[in-house]
Amino acid sequence: MPELTLEIPGHLELHVGTRSGRVSITGEDRQDLHIESDAPIRDEKIRIDSTGRVTLKSSRGGSGWLKLRVPAGADLKIGTVSGHVELYGPVGRVRITTVSGTIDVERAEALDARSISGTITVGQCSGRCRLQSKSGDVSCNIAGQAQASTISGSIQLDEISGKIVAQSASGRIDVGLQTASDVAVRTISGAVRVQVPRGVRPHPHLRSLSGKPRFDCERGDDCVIKARSLSGKIEVLQA
Repeated sequence: MPELTLEIPGHLELHVGTRSGRVSITGEDRQDLHIESDAPIRDEKIRIDSTGRVTLKSSRGGSGWLKLRVPAGADLKIGTVSGHVELYGPVGRVRITTVSGTIDVERAEALDARSISGTITVGQCSGRCRLQSKSGDVSCNIAGQAQASTISGSIQLDEISGKIVAQSASGRIDVGLQTASDVAVRTISGAVRVQVPRGVRPHPHLRSLSGKPRFDCERGDDCVIKARSLSGKIEVLQA
């Protein structure tokens, strides 16, 4: 199994580009960049500059794999066509784009993940989490702020402590608040459910053309919940 270790002069900013295959990156307690590949390392195009920016581009197709171990908190920019992207351990600011590959992120400081047909799954994002997929489902378990959009895929946002913005044409939207946070969601035909923590008294702005929205919370001014749907059901419930 080909391997290569590179010393990093400063904070690592890693750019990875592949056509297909699996890209797995693990953030851990180390000061270097460790690369493992199922193909000879010489087939990978690697550039490193004096600031700590590393660019790794692979022109290989097929079902190969690339495993990288990076310092905790490293910033990442990853682009694939059909490859599966997996991030483990604590990483920093992350941007991922893929056409049909799935995206799995365990823990990041900030995240911008975009796919056309792949699913996006996020464990924890301490800052802003932005997720976008046309037909794939997107979900985030914990985040500081969240912005998500799909056309037909569902949206699941749990334990969000900051502002939430979500929209979908026909996908279902489920939102769970961690604290009193403003929410703005919009669908055409998808259902909407927002769960509010006990003790939080939101001010609702709910509108559905197909039925009366359900609001089972005490009204107040702790936060604002806006939900719009043409034909989907809207529910705002006490958690």
